[in-house]
Amino acid sequence: MLISEVAALFKVYMDEPDQTFVDDALMANWLQRAYDDFRCIVTEIDPHIYTVSQTYNLSATRKLDLDGTILGSAADPRMYQLNNIYEIESTALPDNILRRLEPSAALDSTYDLRANYTLKGAELFFAGEVTMAIRVDFIPEPTTAQVAAWNALGATYIDDLNRFHDLIALIAYLQYAISDSADNQQLIGLLGRRQQQLRTYLENRSGGIVERVVDVRWM
Repeated sequence: MLISEVAALFKVYMDEPDQTFVDDALMANWLQRAYDDFRCIVTEIDPHIYTVSQTYNLSATRKLDLDGTILGSAADPRMYQLNNIYEIESTALPDNILRRLEPSAALDSTYDLRANYTLKGAELFFAGEVTMAIRVDFIPEPTTAQVAAWNALGATYIDDLNRFHDLIALIAYLQYAISDSADNQQLIGLLGRRQQQLRTYLENRSGGIVERVVDVRWM
């Protein structure tokens, strides 16, 4: 679906006769928040759907400041969540992976050589001076262009999860329902069903058999 099509579907769900209560600016804001929520649902199931990469050449580096590349006010896209960091053959060959670096949430673990790096604020700390090329895989926030497209509510491509973009309109309806003190059990039920269908799709998207853990109780 296009942004304009999601907006049109949202209008159907709201069933507002005119723009007295919900004008385009408010609708665009709700749809943007809903798209953020949609992306969160997707990344909880499959963090690779929206993943992008940034490469760096490190030379005797103990600390790498990400402000200005994938973090900070100038970053576009800006990192929402870090996935993985890999040592690569070179920045010209980012898919030639040599190893995956081990992360830690605590600097002590990195300094004690139990991990390779720690992200603290906008800075990556390494266990010592490192010289290598790395690839940082991360989930980005919506870009400036994407935000502008939602504000315009035009006929703009969203992403490759086209079949499930009605979920954006359904999630936006929840925000409308709070403001309007409205409640539509049919739409709430549809939201739950579509979320489950999205989960099933994402779990099988890459092909193969999806493995599930089954609790077996011995008699």
